[in-house]
Amino acid sequence: MKWSRTVVVCLLGTIAWGGCTQKQPEPPAPQPAQVGDDVIAAFRKKHPDAQIGRVIAVRPEDRLVAVGDMPVADFKRGDVVVFVSAGDEHSTGGEVVDIRKDTITVRYAEPTAGQRPPKAGDLMVRFKK
Repeated sequence: MKWSRTVVVCLLGTIAWGGCTQKQPEPPAPQPAQVGDDVIAAFRKKHPDAQIGRVIAVRPEDRLVAVGDMPVADFKRGDVVVFVSAGDEHSTGGEVVDIRKDTITVRYAEPTAGQRPPKAGDLMVRFKK
């Protein structure tokens, strides 16, 4: 079988075009929107007795989060808290397990249907009893 020059060029071009093209990597998942100061102010207005902090780190393998930007002296181990995302949605709840100089460590509950685990930037809220 004799191949024409045009067929060979087309065949090589197709192989080069399709075979050498590298698959583009998946774009990274978008970071969750961080709760802005205006949302915090509105939340404080709606719940004036609530104590609010911001999640600064998450260790999902242990279901632990570190929370800052709040008066840690007002907390004790065993305090129950909830996490709120940027859309004012409840992620899940948790319990204070450790208190440091300027952060609180909380073990969060396994999220149920319709919830998600807390992420950096979410709010942690404790309502006064």
